[in-house]
Amino acid sequence: MKFRTLSVSLLSVFVALAAVSCSKKNLKNNGLKADMTTDISAEPSMDIQGSSDTMSTEGDIRGGEFVSQETVQPVYFDFDKYGLSDNIRKTLQKNAAVLKAHKEWVVLVEGRCDSRGTVEYNLALGQKRAKEVRAYYLRLGVPEASIGTISYGKEKPVCEEETDDCWAKNRRADTKVKAK
Repeated sequence: MKFRTLSVSLLSVFVALAAVSCSKKNLKNNGLKADMTTDISAEPSMDIQGSSDTMSTEGDIRGGEFVSQETVQPVYFDFDKYGLSDNIRKTLQKNAAVLKAHKEWVVLVEGRCDSRGTVEYNLALGQKRAKEVRAYYLRLGVPEASIGTISYGKEKPVCEEETDDCWAKNRRADTKVKAK
């Protein structure tokens, strides 16, 4: 009887310690990785007016293939940046005029990065780039429900050389379309 009581008591203590230990591990892992060397949550290179918090409804990007259009140009970002420069804004204004003229299109903004950095970091940075482009399109009057975003991070590069020129070609946001 004493052995059984002792076993139950020890088992209870073990379960309690395991639960406390697991909860501490989960708290540590819920934040950003501590080994990331660059803070992508820093302010973008240019301030964008308006809040994207109200712009949470994305277009449905499932089904069908999105394709590039000659009249809709990609935009290119500086290293480790996702903010919209004046040149990027000018290109997006031209793109928005085309997109608004084609109400039959569903739009996908693809965020991309160069090959430097971890997979996780580049996926997050690519998504920030895509979200910034989408938010600017919305401010320019492109319908919210027709635009979705995706990040490819450093996957699907257009150039695979390890040079500055090649990396610059991969740091971009592509705007692709498909018919509804």
